[in-house]
Amino acid sequence: MSITKAERFINQLENTLKHQFDVYGNDKLESLPLRFSAHYYRRDDRYMFTKNVTVWSVENNQHIFLYEAKTATLEEFEQFKQELDQYIRQHKSKRASHMSSIYIGLFLTTNSPDPIIERKAKKTRKVSFIQWGKSGWYERYLAVLSLPDQRVTMNKKGYPFIKSFIESITEN
Repeated sequence: MSITKAERFINQLENTLKHQFDVYGNDKLESLPLRFSAHYYRRDDRYMFTKNVTVWSVENNQHIFLYEAKTATLEEFEQFKQELDQYIRQHKSKRASHMSSIYIGLFLTTNSPDPIIERKAKKTRKVSFIQWGKSGWYERYLAVLSLPDQRVTMNKKGYPFIKSFIESITEN
């Protein structure tokens, strides 16, 4: 049984993320089947005298969802975006210590993507403040990963969050 280029790329990305993230294979995003989802949670606390007296605490989260597109159409891209937004609404943190959450949707295509989809990915960025910023904020980015071109297309503000993971794979 031969492993396709897409399978090899997905396995390498999953293994790269496992060092820092909790990775769940064959996950679901509402009704869409995901190849995997990866979740990173960080919480910092500052105490005074003992752990019973917390001066401050901060929590940062990062979530990555990889969806392998069947046909890579604009409708499929929009559905992925809507499902991700629905997930964010249901799972956003309500804790006072929450500071930021970054949600990144990776839309993997095994053929060259439509330029319209790539333009949409570059323009897709959503920042929303939770309880007027009192409970932090979340950001949502979508990226189009084109396997034949070995190219990532996404909003320039979101690229630094996945740059190191993608570059470590594409160098091989």
